[in-house]
Amino acid sequence: MNLITLQMGAVALAFASATATAAPTVIEAKTFTFSNPDSHLADVLVSDTGSATTIRFSDFASSMAVKSSEADGTDYSGEMSFAARSGYLITGYSFSATFAGTLDAAVPPGGLAGAGTASNRGSVSLFASGADNWSRNGNRQVKLLNGNDAFVFNAGNIMLTQMSMSLNGSMTVFATPASWTTPDGVVHSQDSLAGLTLLNPTLTVYTSAVPEPETYAMLALGLAVIGLTRRTRRRLQESIAQA
Repeated sequence: MNLITLQMGAVALAFASATATAAPTVIEAKTFTFSNPDSHLADVLVSDTGSATTIRFSDFASSMAVKSSEADGTDYSGEMSFAARSGYLITGYSFSATFAGTLDAAVPPGGLAGAGTASNRGSVSLFASGADNWSRNGNRQVKLLNGNDAFVFNAGNIMLTQMSMSLNGSMTVFATPASWTTPDGVVHSQDSLAGLTLLNPTLTVYTSAVPEPETYAMLALGLAVIGLTRRTRRRLQESIAQA
């Protein structure tokens, strides 16, 4: 009985730990609701003007970072959703981020043979979809990056009440040490270093208000009044000309 109790306690503790690490994100913006149910680190609302709302993907950023003197890698997959509030439409978005790569291959002194190696590879893809088979896809890949590479995925001229978004990324790095032998027969070794990080991944969602039926009615009435005024003026001018 004690063994069973201990096993059940261990399972419960493991489940509680796994649950505690999850931090599903729900952001109630002025014009829409954003949901990222699989996040482990809550995403952050950066700004919300009503027509443009910017969200920082903290969970994505924390997952997309790797550095090693050997071989290492990481990946990310997230499914997110956007639901416009009543009276609003999603009209576009802009996703931006920057790859930052480090390649530091160790080199033996004095031009001796046996240099180390350092390499990296990374990719980010974003797939957005909505009603009436609308979809947009963006993809960015880097390889052997020693520095920064900024990129943007844009979509505009859309009118959606709901939008789904799939965000995926992967990174791998590989490094081997330099190894050389000095004239005295001593073998030396120095580590190389390879790294890759995704900096400041943010998404700006654009929305616009949908005119109420009363607004259309007032517009139609205004156009009718303008048309009637023009016809009345034209008839008056014709009458004066004939007099």
